[in-house]
Amino acid sequence: MDGMQHLRRNHIHWISKAACAVVALCFTLTAFAAAEDDYREGFKFYQTGDVTTAMARLKKAADVGHAPAQVLLADILDQAEFNEEAVSYYRKAAEQGNADGEFGLGNMIASGEGVKRDAAEARKWITSAADKNHPRAIAALAQAYISGGLGIEEKQRGGEDARRWIVRAADSSYLPALDYLARSYRTGMLGLSVDLKQAEALEAKARTIRGVTTRKGKK
Repeated sequence: MDGMQHLRRNHIHWISKAACAVVALCFTLTAFAAAEDDYREGFKFYQTGDVTTAMARLKKAADVGHAPAQVLLADILDQAEFNEEAVSYYRKAAEQGNADGEFGLGNMIASGEGVKRDAAEARKWITSAADKNHPRAIAALAQAYISGGLGIEEKQRGGEDARRWIVRAADSSYLPALDYLARSYRTGMLGLSVDLKQAEALEAKARTIRGVTTRKGKK
């Protein structure tokens, strides 16, 4: 085979591979669009209370890898106490990096519903969701550092990680974190310097969230 023939054959081979890649991409995009439509329809039926139809639509989308559909279907299954199936769909979403899926899976593992309880594994998934700014995951981590849980040892509850997550939860207006952080500024917990003005600001924020007004120093 001369050089020109070899070049021509390689060129044809490259074009063939490129064409296959384009076809595969088109198929993927079409499948994703169909899954998105099924998810939107399932969500609408869920909102109207037609859970049976919602689940059918959501399952179609979930089974082709649509993460939001996997999460919503898992939520429904969890509420209906089909725990093992819920865990399966949460895990599928979590393994795609979906924060709702990570948080849902972490919660199921933490409580031992449908899966063996494993505090360290639960904390891993919830932390991953929290790192993506998932509000409920941030609150769950803060609560674990405040009151114990998720395999967090006593000596860890006053450290840097505890302070970081409690501050982030307080920034998200999670009341237990606001209360705890205010108390920490008053007493020097969490390695913080005593700062009464900061404590008072946090306490005022907590009162506002609770709908409590203060007049002349009285509630």
